[in-house]
Amino acid sequence: MNSYNKQALDIIAKEQGFIRDNLEKVMRLVEILNYFHDSPLLSKSLVLKGGTAINLTVFQLPRLSVDIDLDFTVDCDRESMLSIRQEVNNEILRYMESEGYHLAPGSKTPHTLDSWVFHYTNAAGNNDGIKIEINYSDRCHILPAIETHVSIPFLSDVKVRSLSPVELFATKINALIGRSAARDIYDVYNMVKHQLFVSDEEKTSLRKATIFYLTVGSSRKDNATPTEYTDFPQIDKIRFPQIRSQLLPVLRRSEHFDFEIAKTEVKDFLSKLLVLTESEKEYVREFNDKKYIPELLFEDKEMVNRIKFHPMALWKTRSR
Repeated sequence: MNSYNKQALDIIAKEQGFIRDNLEKVMRLVEILNYFHDSPLLSKSLVLKGGTAINLTVFQLPRLSVDIDLDFTVDCDRESMLSIRQEVNNEILRYMESEGYHLAPGSKTPHTLDSWVFHYTNAAGNNDGIKIEINYSDRCHILPAIETHVSIPFLSDVKVRSLSPVELFATKINALIGRSAARDIYDVYNMVKHQLFVSDEEKTSLRKATIFYLTVGSSRKDNATPTEYTDFPQIDKIRFPQIRSQLLPVLRRSEHFDFEIAKTEVKDFLSKLLVLTESEKEYVREFNDKKYIPELLFEDKEMVNRIKFHPMALWKTRSR
């Protein structure tokens, strides 16, 4: 484990405008991700997603990350998955223990998810924790994973294997529509502000990927996926206390984030993006009727082949 010096961290935190303890956490996350990339088993089995992937691989860390969110990415049957899962578990737990982290008693490993919290004492002597989650039910992906060399001045260089940008933001939009966490609105707003998907082809790819994750994703509280998106009630529920407690601590002190403007612009973008074609509507209707027909959503045969046995899609459309 690297030695984290409070005085050195104070200097970097002041220069960058971040809270020191949260900056140290990101440095630790990067150190862990570096080990994951160098491990033959973990690098081929896991892919980074979520806000950490977005803010490390797409943007130059406008906000600090708070956890490591991963998908198991080996396309295999359940028996093989369980076998590899045990190997992955053993290696991660062994590595984290060797680096001085302590597994929290509240960590859990339900059927398709490993969710661990690892405690540590930071450079200031405060107790803190790093959360690592691995999802095993989303192990089939629309697009191949990508590898990015991340070079941010105040962090160690690291290579990261992550979802493609299209899937990173499709899954983030799904999370935003379903749960609307403060960090979700920030990440999607940055996508809109930086105009990451501007061409018709890019918007079509993002829309189709978003529709896919709206159907198979677990963020939605109800089972039926809509075919019309004119209102976003979960986004409207975001209030400033959420921004203050969940988002502001991971932003630079100098950044002014107007969340009311962000909500308006994100809702406007999504209402224009999520205008479904007839074929896309048919895909959603069939899915809601327990029939999974990915060919209605994607014309590309390679994409269809990658996701035709998606575990969550098959589970959600199974006969009960």
